[in-house]
Amino acid sequence: MSAKAGSDRTLAIQPAGGTGQHAGHHQTFAHPLKVRLVNRGTADAVAGEPVTFVWDAMSQQVLFEGDESVVTVRTDAQGYAQTPPLVAGDAAGTATFTVTAEGASPEQLEVTVDG
Repeated sequence: MSAKAGSDRTLAIQPAGGTGQHAGHHQTFAHPLKVRLVNRGTADAVAGEPVTFVWDAMSQQVLFEGDESVVTVRTDAQGYAQTPPLVAGDAAGTATFTVTAEGASPEQLEVTVDG
């Protein structure tokens, strides 16, 4: 079975960790963002597929370690994909990340930088 389904949304991205956490200015968040990619019909894990995490803002509120605003990682054998560590910037507020994978509807995850 191929996970490459074009516009047919046969896969699902499930939040699996990191969303909802808080950190202070210039601190590293305690947990990376983590999702699980599964087959929508069977809930079976989808391994080896690229998943992209994109920060949805233009200021430097939260970036991945190395000052990156976008990272792409492959799912492991259990369908999980996780980001490098997240580092808070200067601006307080909620940072939203959009997670995408081919064949799945996008999912959004949020973290908060405390003022």
